[in-house]
Amino acid sequence: MSNGEKTQVDLLVTAGCIVTVDRDRRILRDGAIAINGSDIVAVGPRDVLVNQYVGRRRIDAPQGLVTPGLIDAHNHPVDYLIKGAVDDTPQMVRLRDRVVPYEDQLSEDEAYASSAATFIEMIRQGTTCFADGAGPHPGAVARAALDLGIRGIVARKLADVAGPFGGRLQDTDEAIALANDTVDRFHGAGNGRLRAWYDIDAPSVVSARLAEMVRDESRRRGVGVISHLVGRRAAPGQPEVTANAEIDHLERAGLLGPSTLLAHIGWIPPGDVERLLRTKTSIVHCPGSSLVGGNGWVAHGVIPELMAGGATMALGTDASIISRYLDMVRIMYVTAGAHKDARRDPLLMNPYRVFEMATLEGARAICWDERIGSLEVGKAADLVVFDTSSPHWWPEPFANPVPDLVYGGSGRDARTVVIDGKIVMEDGELLGIDVNAIGESVRKASHACFDRLGTRPSGRWPG
Repeated sequence: MSNGEKTQVDLLVTAGCIVTVDRDRRILRDGAIAINGSDIVAVGPRDVLVNQYVGRRRIDAPQGLVTPGLIDAHNHPVDYLIKGAVDDTPQMVRLRDRVVPYEDQLSEDEAYASSAATFIEMIRQGTTCFADGAGPHPGAVARAALDLGIRGIVARKLADVAGPFGGRLQDTDEAIALANDTVDRFHGAGNGRLRAWYDIDAPSVVSARLAEMVRDESRRRGVGVISHLVGRRAAPGQPEVTANAEIDHLERAGLLGPSTLLAHIGWIPPGDVERLLRTKTSIVHCPGSSLVGGNGWVAHGVIPELMAGGATMALGTDASIISRYLDMVRIMYVTAGAHKDARRDPLLMNPYRVFEMATLEGARAICWDERIGSLEVGKAADLVVFDTSSPHWWPEPFANPVPDLVYGGSGRDARTVVIDGKIVMEDGELLGIDVNAIGESVRKASHACFDRLGTRPSGRWPG
């Protein structure tokens, strides 16, 4: 359809600056994006596109910095309701005594409320896509994602072998049946906005038989596998670890490779770094989780070695109750800064590379880069408009936009968010969502969860 000499599109976005992350890494000052349906049909100079296209809707943001939607490649949406309960606790207390019992007792409605709250916070801070770190209620996560309009991957938590953190176990055949049902129900839902993957919660809690089933079923359905992998150095006085047993387990099952996403990593021996690089296994780094938990993944981990070797690497927040924030801009800042300090190397983790981890490379890690991660013709219209009018963007917000966003910006600068061509947040307001009603359901669910745990933050200054 045309209007005079102009082609009509559903949405035309003009902005002071557009960071495309396309093949040429174009940064367009005074640019525009034309969107029809779910897809981008043109990206270029504003004066050119406004003469070629007319939008049924138009967003003009002369002080806006437009970027691809940010990707949180490892998050547990159901882990929202007991924020504060795991602050400043040893890992065994945090997981065995708090997080795992909380998840095991969670109801479907509580999981929905938790996920909806997670997605509201994500969208408000510029995240347009998540990868679920797997939990007991993938249906609730999927339903919340569809209702809120966010893009993402859901997964059913699988464990059939007892591990150090306890938790409910499944019969092996029951576990794979639950996982198959999750993929069959949700992969491709929401006109392709949702995908479903398989989970190996941790290699140590999944039997060889279940791991092989996951391998076979994921390949048959053409989907990926999510897992946690946290390597550690040997305790003082113990022999140095020469090979990580969990990586051995995954390799024997045929589960190393580009369609497997390993979260955290921590420290692994040099030979295992090479093993992950050789198999092109994807990595998601969650620095906020490590810093709050005191895990040492930044100070003593191998993320820089994996990056130097060319690993496909994404970023994640892990969970609202773990890292305590879902701001991917803040995650980029921590990633860019903390590793510099740990290695005493100011050239490590430059902000452009880190920004790619939250956009195009994050999309590669979750096997979705054919549709998201950059602003290019033919890709899905997932984008964020960051407002640069505040003083922390002065004096020239578009002179050096990527470092200015990573080092000085905030997810709270996000003003407008488009996902799959649909405006889901405009001028800071989520559209079509009763945020107050969700907030009330979150408060009620949170009280119930704390009551079951028998603990809650005191709110008092420690004595």
